[in-house]
Amino acid sequence: MEKFVEITRKDKGFDKENSWYRVCKKECIPYITIKARSKLAIVQWDYMAYPPSLDKALFAMHESIKVKVSAIYDRYISKESQLSVGPGVISFWDIELSDAREVASELHDIIYDAARIAIESLQTEL
Repeated sequence: MEKFVEITRKDKGFDKENSWYRVCKKECIPYITIKARSKLAIVQWDYMAYPPSLDKALFAMHESIKVKVSAIYDRYISKESQLSVGPGVISFWDIELSDAREVASELHDIIYDAARIAIESLQTEL
């Protein structure tokens, strides 16, 4: 199973991103992108591929997600790096391109696990 899509300058338009979004929405998996530049990349997760019914349960886990994401950032931090963690969007800015895939993979696993917990909590409420 793929965990993210990598967008490079060669990718014109948004076809690759849109295609990946449709896969994520259909399979209910994290929508994670790597936007690669020459030496640095932006790794980003956006919750928009998840159904609105998961919002409350997923957002309730924001603090625990933030702690885990911060630990990833601490392992891959560089002089230029920045981290932004909101309840629905997480962005690692200016991560070394050589580390971006690992960061994206680890981020995927955190969000995937949180979404599974959110889905299970919804099912127990029914």
